Amino acid sequence: MIKQVVRGGPGHDNYYREFIISSASDVSNLPNSQGTVESRACAGSVAYLQDLSKIYVLGPDDTWREV
Repeated sequence: MIKQVVRGGPGHDNYYREFIISSASDVSNLPNSQGTVESRACAGSVAYLQDLSKIYVLGPDDTWREV
């Protein structure tokens, strides 16, 4: 399951997003800059497992990577 918890905000691009995901397999379903206007995410967006054991960042090449 993917839950968006932050969208844009002070100091962030309008397409900046933060997501809580329930498993690492959800990463493949996260948005990138190629999605619809409503679902786009820009480089620097973050996703993390609910227990914070894994954190992912969307790179400038539109790839989510574990950090």
